[in-house]
Amino acid sequence: MLEEPLVPVEEFPVEFRLLLSAKYVIALVYVLFVSLAVGLFLLLALGALGNIGLVVGTVVLIVYVGLPLWAMLVKARRSVQGWIRFQGKSITVRSPDFPIPVYPEIIEWKSPLVIVLRGRGINYELSFLTTESLTRAVARIRTANPKVQEVLAETYKQDTR
Repeated sequence: MLEEPLVPVEEFPVEFRLLLSAKYVIALVYVLFVSLAVGLFLLLALGALGNIGLVVGTVVLIVYVGLPLWAMLVKARRSVQGWIRFQGKSITVRSPDFPIPVYPEIIEWKSPLVIVLRGRGINYELSFLTTESLTRAVARIRTANPKVQEVLAETYKQDTR
């Protein structure tokens, strides 16, 4: 027997993209330093095996440091089909691969179909299918977080003049 959820759930289909912010880049640099330290340790350990160990260690270092960095930067630049989900005061951006909780502090209007949610270190650009779904989603965001501020992006201000 299926039980009714205690809190109503509403989702809107969106296309979203992670925007690079200063906090995200700083976190990326910390991850890079930790990966680099581990990779250098592996290079030294494998270097003790001779020339072949040095070659293998160098490849391991490049893969261990380079691939995660490349993946994070590529993920930040590509748009993904997904949903923004509202469940009570909880807001989540979901893709087929992963859900990410969002704690918006600012809603930046870029166009009648696009907003940027700016919050604690992570910023998302959300493109909605219709103006109505965007308006309803913003109303739900404001209900879930009454302290959120709304601003117009410079490009939106120029388009409306």
